[in-house]
Amino acid sequence: MSVSTMRASVVITLTIMVFNLSELSIRARASRPFRGDECTKAGGTPALPGRNSQGMVGHNAGGFGKGAEGSGIGLRRGFGGSGKGYGGGLPNFAFMKPKSIEGRWSGKGKPQLIGLVVGGAKRRYYLYRPASAKLHSPLVLAFHGAGGTAEGTDKCAGGLAKLADEKGFIVVYPDGMDRRWNDGRAGLSKTNYDDVEFISKVIDDLTGQNLVDPKRVYATGISNGGFFSQYLAVQLPEKIAAVATVAASVPKTFLDLRVQPVPIMMLLGTKDTLIPWSGGKIGGSILAGKRGEVTSGRDALRFWLGVNGSTAKPTYAELPDKDPDDGSRVFVEQYGAPGSANEVVFYEIRGGGHTWPTGQQYLPKSVIGPVCRDFDGNEAIWKFFENHVHR
Repeated sequence: MSVSTMRASVVITLTIMVFNLSELSIRARASRPFRGDECTKAGGTPALPGRNSQGMVGHNAGGFGKGAEGSGIGLRRGFGGSGKGYGGGLPNFAFMKPKSIEGRWSGKGKPQLIGLVVGGAKRRYYLYRPASAKLHSPLVLAFHGAGGTAEGTDKCAGGLAKLADEKGFIVVYPDGMDRRWNDGRAGLSKTNYDDVEFISKVIDDLTGQNLVDPKRVYATGISNGGFFSQYLAVQLPEKIAAVATVAASVPKTFLDLRVQPVPIMMLLGTKDTLIPWSGGKIGGSILAGKRGEVTSGRDALRFWLGVNGSTAKPTYAELPDKDPDDGSRVFVEQYGAPGSANEVVFYEIRGGGHTWPTGQQYLPKSVIGPVCRDFDGNEAIWKFFENHVHR
């Protein structure tokens, strides 16, 4: 196959271990290799994905063509038999271990990797206790999306550990089994592990050591991690003081759950390709498979206003367009007084994608939409969290 053929427009199926969702099917040109996805495990400039000898989809070291180790669309060898391939440089994702967290870490200190056993399964998380943290510090639980890992969460979120250094709170980056969270989508979750019990035990262990104030435990995450943050508030209402979700509205399966009031902040992009702003199929037109459906962004807001019994008139704010090149504008709605038990804060990021504000553009804009850089998402989330103490 000639180089000119390689550069022709082709339809390919990408399954990328993304920070937020996996099994991503898109149309792409072979002449445009993707950057490494620091939201998960990869770095550098990988080749386009293909299937290895075991039929698993991921990145290999070469370009299009027959795989050297098996049949199917393989990338182990490149065109012309050079062995390098187009893009080159990475092993298949299916066999990759998560990269070290230190290479993409924003904190001044080092995080501690902690293991524990929950329900017979070995679980792990990173604990970051900055020098500025005192005994009984606030705790922020930060959850990666499906396909992601604990190692990539800090960088993809734009440096939550750096903010922890400044503000003195503790951050925990848990790692989901099979790179996913069992987020309460009955019959649709991609894992059967008891993630709620895992996080409950993490909270108990840290509060038992007097490291964490049990009345100031907060949950945040993107996509599957954002759904799971909401699900934690449903399942552990006695332990979660407030929730902030990024690129995660409300799964329709939640509408049948008994949900107690919890202060919540939602950050949603109107150009999110995977969690449609108008509601509907999770994954939109990009992801294959059944993942359930979400409410629209506005209906997600109405859902939590109803749960929290909020009847207060909102205040509205349009944030300054600090980065005119990011293609987004931000409109904020505040329901209830800051710190009130029924507070709901809603960020409508017009033009924003399936991304963390001021976080990483981990895939091209044509795939996931742009990153909004008009405000610091982590600072907004922490400002919301620090006003809340569990009642």
